[in-house]
Amino acid sequence: MIPNITKGNKPVGLMKYLVGPGRSNEHTDPHLVGGSPLIIAWHDDVQLNEEAAVGIAREVDLNRRMLGFDAETKHIWHCSLSIPYQDREVTDQEWSDIVARFMDEMDFTEAGNKAPCQWAAVHHGRSTKGNDHIHIMASTIREDGTKWADGNDFSRAQKVARGIEKDFNLIQLGNHSERWLQQGEVRRDSTREPARFALERTVRACAVAADTEAQFVRLMRRAKLLVHPRFAAGTDSVVTGYSVAERPPKGMRPLWFGGGKLAQDLTLPSLRTRWPDTPGSAQEAAEEWMAAKRHRRIVHPDAPGAALDEETARHLARELKEVRRRLVSIAPDDQQTWAHAAREASGVYAAWSYATEDGQGPLGRTARVLARSAHRAGVKITAPLDAPLRTSGTTAFLLAVTQAPSPMAQALIMNQMLRMTQAFYEMHQANQDLRETQLINDAFEHHLSVVAEPLPEVETSNPARATSHAGPVRDRGALRETQGPTATVRPYVDHTRDEHGMEL
Repeated sequence: MIPNITKGNKPVGLMKYLVGPGRSNEHTDPHLVGGSPLIIAWHDDVQLNEEAAVGIAREVDLNRRMLGFDAETKHIWHCSLSIPYQDREVTDQEWSDIVARFMDEMDFTEAGNKAPCQWAAVHHGRSTKGNDHIHIMASTIREDGTKWADGNDFSRAQKVARGIEKDFNLIQLGNHSERWLQQGEVRRDSTREPARFALERTVRACAVAADTEAQFVRLMRRAKLLVHPRFAAGTDSVVTGYSVAERPPKGMRPLWFGGGKLAQDLTLPSLRTRWPDTPGSAQEAAEEWMAAKRHRRIVHPDAPGAALDEETARHLARELKEVRRRLVSIAPDDQQTWAHAAREASGVYAAWSYATEDGQGPLGRTARVLARSAHRAGVKITAPLDAPLRTSGTTAFLLAVTQAPSPMAQALIMNQMLRMTQAFYEMHQANQDLRETQLINDAFEHHLSVVAEPLPEVETSNPARATSHAGPVRDRGALRETQGPTATVRPYVDHTRDEHGMEL
């Protein structure tokens, strides 16, 4: 939840804006979700109009007018509370509870044993970015003539918001560093998937599929991305970063994004932890970066892609199985290793999406869910990637296949990826990351089940213990356990594992 604070001295003008159509006609249903008792008594449960806006504004400004304070002082405190478009739906009653707690903890009400300030909170639906939000207008003058202390109010609001996120099961921005869309991106991509999401998925797949930095550049170019390196000052050989863009329609300019603008774990320094650092590999990478900058042909071509047949898929499934065995032995608090693993798993889903989906389908959405674990706030990938966690073989095949994989090949990959995704679920559950566990459970139920349902069964070496390729999603519904005021949601627990998560 993002608080945004401004201050002014025109309550009537502000309230008229809040109940009006908005700059882009996004204020579709302006109504109160909280406020001082008298304001709620007069205007609760009604759609607000200009007349009501004037009445609410005069009531909020009552203390200043009654006590004779200068109207030119910035005595109106305006704060929007915004929930990102990726988050769950929040009801009006929840907004009412959220804003009441927010105003209590920000010391505007009698909860702090002080005279209250007058305030009102307006909700009018989602913004043009898709973010659900409310606006709070409050007077900084209390009923007894004292003033509300506005020192350090921004950091105080941030602290209160972090507590509300946790207690109301919202995305915890303090534990997460996902890049949100900007206004221009929404308008440009209003009829299709935002360019940033498509670019992130493709770049992530290319990064995980590549065994060297030079191959990463080649894979991005083969995926029809425009690639531009950023060189260190005064050199044309030391690359410190990169930007990518989709090829725009004729007559339009490309929309560029740096790796760090796509996701924190896709910066070039972070990606370099995957690849060997030798003089030869550095020279090869520099040549490919320069060729990309000058729009020249690839310098060192890779072998062409091949069909992903059942035999190859079984080999790749064994690779994924070994990665999964390594995963279940990692301590839940080893954030560096889990971030590496999340990037690898997300890359597999991203490459699979690239090979089989037109736009962001269920595999692409699952890739974004797992990517969240790879770029949590405060976790920068700096340590080298352990070889047992690499999924580059699987990702490279999925990214480079010349035709859609056969159903059995996809079923073999899905069988292992479901189990690997379960490991991430259990890691977040052990760390009490409620929102992350719920998102992964949703991915099982709503995204992976769509892909897994039509795929054939996968036979195992022990038919008595054979499980469907769609174990957590097809025949066994999610188990739900209520713990206190919130529900902990988890997918099916595979009973073919021992107590440590190892496969029996």
